[in-house]
Amino acid sequence: MLTHTAQPLGGEVFLQMTDRLGNPITLTYNDLWMLIVCRASMEGDWVQMRRAAGAVVDGPAKRELAQRLWEIEQILGKLPEIPREVQRRHLHRAHVWFTRHAVRHDRRW
Repeated sequence: MLTHTAQPLGGEVFLQMTDRLGNPITLTYNDLWMLIVCRASMEGDWVQMRRAAGAVVDGPAKRELAQRLWEIEQILGKLPEIPREVQRRHLHRAHVWFTRHAVRHDRRW
């Protein structure tokens, strides 16, 4: 079970999956964009990702997202691959979100 936060931040679901025990894991678009930025700009390094989150808008919430994704990665062994087309379509938006916008918590984007 996740220790830092069991619930995803934001309501727009990108992907739902289960862990080895059948517990549900939901990834939102906040998670997707964090994962894209981490893989594209931080070479998948969650320590560096959490550090970088301290220098952007809504840093505490973004650090919380990075911590949650790192914990999910520890549970699953790896996070899911992002299809190339999805990554290409969201790459710019993910970087703009990470550097300039707050984490969205509602379900109506």
